[in-house]
Amino acid sequence: MSWWVQLIACFFAAATFSVLMNQPRSTMAVSALIATLGYGLFIALDRGVLAYFLATILIGLSCEICARLMKRTATLFFTGAIVPLVPGVGLYNTMRYVVEGEYAQAASTGVVTILAICGIALAVTITSVLFSSFTARKKKGKQPC
Repeated sequence: MSWWVQLIACFFAAATFSVLMNQPRSTMAVSALIATLGYGLFIALDRGVLAYFLATILIGLSCEICARLMKRTATLFFTGAIVPLVPGVGLYNTMRYVVEGEYAQAASTGVVTILAICGIALAVTITSVLFSSFTARKKKGKQPC
């Protein structure tokens, strides 16, 4: 499938998920655009484990910035934006290989999927801690002596 078709599908998938999660209308398009940017980076980096990590870093940073600009929570943007990166196919294929008795293939696919999930979790943690530390310093500096 062409990359631009995948990006269009990604935009609509993220927007649809945002609707399902009852996200405010003013944030749906932004969340879908962030998802598309992240998935575009994921495609450009050839869909490896590092691609999951770096695309999630981009999504996390974009969500934190948009949250500050729109005076919303970052989680609001993040729930819709991360959906296209979830390695559901890897999880499905791992279980399928187990059921079919192809344990070596299941182990290989499972390890890659778990590494991708760990990369996503690490990237979310890094961006969250990074922005919370900047916010804490900013608030700390404004308090009177």
